[in-house]
Amino acid sequence: MRRMDSWFAAVVAGSLLAVLASFVFGIDTVLNTVSTVLAVALAVLLAAVTAAFLAAVGWVVVRDAVDEIVSDRREGRPWLWRCIALAGIAGMILDGLVGAWNVYQRHILFSIAVEEIPFAGIPLLMTIGSYPFKWIEGPLLRWRRSRPKR
Repeated sequence: MRRMDSWFAAVVAGSLLAVLASFVFGIDTVLNTVSTVLAVALAVLLAAVTAAFLAAVGWVVVRDAVDEIVSDRREGRPWLWRCIALAGIAGMILDGLVGAWNVYQRHILFSIAVEEIPFAGIPLLMTIGSYPFKWIEGPLLRWRRSRPKR
């Protein structure tokens, strides 16, 4: 019950301060200040929640990718192709962010903004080319295991 009393006291004190400030500065100034403070607080809270969500999702994705690579290596399955694909996916995300920034800065279409990024197609080629690399890596790993150890 004590917590509710302290919140109630804070709300009453804030309301009294707002009424007194409206006498001193005018009601429009006080209402604009209150609405601005609430809008900024809501924007900061929304940005913090979004950043926390993206950080959590990123952590889970990276952790799972590392676990898959480790288990593939341990079991002797092709794994280098995952590293190439993940680097390509990270490059595509980075290209998208750079393209979005160019759209924002220069007020151009997104497709034009991405086309203006030098070597923007390399991450896509890395991602697509990683799977044929898996086909090459598999027989190489089997051949390497079948050789007698010295």
